[in-house]
Amino acid sequence: MENKNLTPVRSFIRNHRYRLLMVGLLFMYSCNLLDEEVLNSRKAFIGNYTIQQKCGSSQDSYTLRITEGSSNSEVLLSNVEPFGDEIIATISGNILTISSQSVRLKGQTSSATVSGSGTLTDGSIIEINFEYDFGGTTSCGANGYKL
Repeated sequence: MENKNLTPVRSFIRNHRYRLLMVGLLFMYSCNLLDEEVLNSRKAFIGNYTIQQKCGSSQDSYTLRITEGSSNSEVLLSNVEPFGDEIIATISGNILTISSQSVRLKGQTSSATVSGSGTLTDGSIIEINFEYDFGGTTSCGANGYKL
């Protein structure tokens, strides 16, 4: 005995099965495009940058290294002054976001809490603004060019 409540659903599926198939295929294709876009965004950030940085009244010059992280949208920032550990950041388009995290300071056994954001312009100009708290908050601005 057929359930009368399901008859209209079955009829709809039977009459529109090709349209439903096309919608499903388009959805799966668009997900792949989004993954590709995320990977290309991350790839644009990967590399070494010559950096000029100001934190409070101190100024530093160094080479920033950005490498792939563990997920498609994650990168690792290394050699950032004054940190001895890598900083984890996420990428969305040309925006870099440093979520609040604990990072060891160079020459210290203690850690500071760091957070911030940045942008990549024209695939080679990077600007990162971040704050870290180590018994007081210090604001930093870093600008540089891809090597």
